[in-house]
Amino acid sequence: MSEPAVSGQNRSVVDRAAEALRVLSLDSSEGTFLGSEDDMIAKLDVSRATLRQAASRVAQENFVTVRRGVGGGYFSARPSTMNVTRMAALYLRAHDADFTEITHGIGPLKAELAVLASRNRDPVLLARLEEFAAQDEAAPLEMAHGYRAFLKSEREFLQLISALADNSVLNLLMAILYDFAALASRSEDVLIDRPERVQAYRRMRARLARAVIDGDAELAQLTSRRCSELVDEWFEQDFKGRTFDGETMD
Repeated sequence: MSEPAVSGQNRSVVDRAAEALRVLSLDSSEGTFLGSEDDMIAKLDVSRATLRQAASRVAQENFVTVRRGVGGGYFSARPSTMNVTRMAALYLRAHDADFTEITHGIGPLKAELAVLASRNRDPVLLARLEEFAAQDEAAPLEMAHGYRAFLKSEREFLQLISALADNSVLNLLMAILYDFAALASRSEDVLIDRPERVQAYRRMRARLARAVIDGDAELAQLTSRRCSELVDEWFEQDFKGRTFDGETMD
C-alpha cells in the first residue's frame, strides 16, 4: 500500500520529524543504532506514515540508513563528498563546464591549504608527508603511468595536506574538484605516454611537501602554485574546450 501524499497541512509535521531525525543522527557517531521503527515513532511522537516520509527524505541526504528485517532499524550516517559532487557534476555538465575551469579552481584552494598545512607541526602527519615526498623524489621515470594513477597519488597527497591544514570547508571544496577531475575520459588521458610530465609534477610536488615539512609557508604557497600551473598547462594543451563526458577515471 502506497504512503499517503504529504499535504500542505502535514508538510510541516514531516519537516519537523525530518529535522529531529537529522539531530538524532548528528548527536550520534556514524553507524550508531538509533532504534527500531517503533522506537523512532515513540521518540519523535509521529505516525508511522510521517516517520517513513521523513526517513525517506533524511536517508536521501545520507544522514540515516534504514535497514529492514532481523537486526534492522534506523542507523546514523554521514554524507560523503560524493553526495555533494553528484549534483554539482550535473550542474557543471548542464552549464558546459570544461576541464580548464576545474584546474583553475583547484590552484588557489590548494595554495591556501599548503599555507595552512605548513603551520601544523603534528609529528605523525609530517612523518607521513616525509615518506610521501621521499617516494616522489625516488620514483624513476618508468614508474610514470597514466591519469588514473596520477589522480590516485594526487588524492593521497591531498589527504595528507588536508589533514595538516585541518580546514573542513577547503577540504570539501578540493575533494569536490578532484572528483570532477576524475570525469576525464580514458581516451583523453593527459599523461598517457607522457612520463616526463608525471616526473616533473612529482618533483615539484616533493618540493611542496618539503616546504610544508619545513614550515615555510611562503615557499609552500609558491610551489603549490607551480604545481597547479603545470597541470593547467597540460589541460590547456590537451583539454581546452572539452566538456565532461561523464565517464569517471577512477
